[in-house]
Amino acid sequence: MRTVWESVTRARAARDLDRLPEARRILGEALATAPEDPLLLAEVADIEFVLDDHVAALSHARAAIAADPKRVDAYLTAALVQHIEGEQDEALQYARAAVEIAPHDVSALLTLAQVIVGGPKTDESRAEARMALASACACAPQDADVLAHAAESYRKLADSDEAWRHVQRGLAEDPLHVELLELRARLEFEDFSTRDKAVATLRGLLGASPNHAPARRLLAEIMWRALLRLAVWVWFFAVAVVALSMWAGPGVLRVATPVLFCVVLGAWIRVFRSLRGQLPPRYLRKRLLRRPEALLGLCGLVFASLIADLGAVVLRTALVGAGYALLIAGMFGASLAHLMLFAAWLRRFGDETDRDAGEEYALLSVIAVLCFGMVALGVLGALRSWSRAPEAFPVLAALLGIVVVTLLLELVLVFAVGPRYWRRPVVYCTTLLVLLVLAVLGTKWSFAWMAVETFTGPD
Repeated sequence: MRTVWESVTRARAARDLDRLPEARRILGEALATAPEDPLLLAEVADIEFVLDDHVAALSHARAAIAADPKRVDAYLTAALVQHIEGEQDEALQYARAAVEIAPHDVSALLTLAQVIVGGPKTDESRAEARMALASACACAPQDADVLAHAAESYRKLADSDEAWRHVQRGLAEDPLHVELLELRARLEFEDFSTRDKAVATLRGLLGASPNHAPARRLLAEIMWRALLRLAVWVWFFAVAVVALSMWAGPGVLRVATPVLFCVVLGAWIRVFRSLRGQLPPRYLRKRLLRRPEALLGLCGLVFASLIADLGAVVLRTALVGAGYALLIAGMFGASLAHLMLFAAWLRRFGDETDRDAGEEYALLSVIAVLCFGMVALGVLGALRSWSRAPEAFPVLAALLGIVVVTLLLELVLVFAVGPRYWRRPVVYCTTLLVLLVLAVLGTKWSFAWMAVETFTGPD
């Protein structure tokens, strides 16, 4: 037993120095002489989990459980491995078994909550997660690390009030706790009314811990989301002008389109002003200069906005078809710029990557555009026979198709840049490609309809 403890102590020391391969080697040598020792098996499983060797980690965790069915840390390692691999039922079984063995073990309670909030949730599972979090915090009410884990789980449960409460409790215990500060910035960013505070929190955090990767990724996410909004405003302008042309004549367009252009221009100015005031000095320039596709996208976006504005001007004349064509060209340019900026966002910066945040942005954008866009398009389609220019409706359908295809292409790009653990990568990729093909076919049909009704039909 003394030899086992000596090996475990040496391995833990190597791990504390971030020498994980050496720690695994030490434990492996000890396992050669004591292959069924549950402590060694649990320790090596934990090291292999950190090294992302999930197959070996699960195998050794199971062996530790077989050697000692009361080995809580082995259950937790197995639960986390199964959770990452997408085996939610098995992960829950291991986590619940650990809590049953040690009902007051903080790590077991937090792991159970983490597994629940990271998978499909029901009302019963949410309640179970809340009970586990409450018990963990009751066992360690002044532990900032525990409060940080609990706050993150509450955030994933969409309970921002509880997340805020635990962040504040944790910062009261440790005002410089980096995970709590990063989580506070994340909560501030997710609330539109406090986004400016998020950047201030991040800058303070990075001033104290300049290499804190999650904080650096969140700051980059704020920057790229702001730049992508520039293209979204051009989308808004083109769609608003075409929708307005269905119901208003040249006289109204002559007044309304300059107002819309000023709104977009004002939004662009606010974006750059806010970035200049929020980001550290030379932050924006440094990242853009290292990504020529982003600079090219921004330049293309300026031209796209001018083309769309020219289309709005022409639309007020007798050349209505030319005006629609220019608006579509501006929409294409803005979509290409959006795609280039998104690709720049996904590109690795040093040893950092923000792939997951990009995926969330693209996925939520597709859902929002489809839900809102299809409803609005359906309403306008139902009313088009009463409109002044029903031939504008196919143009609107084409514009929506361009946006949807762009966002789906960005999801495909996220999937392609990997790597990530996917539960069903073939199903995910196939579904995404099918949606993309359907969106392309729908857009193509809209253009064909537009060619017949808008450009060759009666004015």
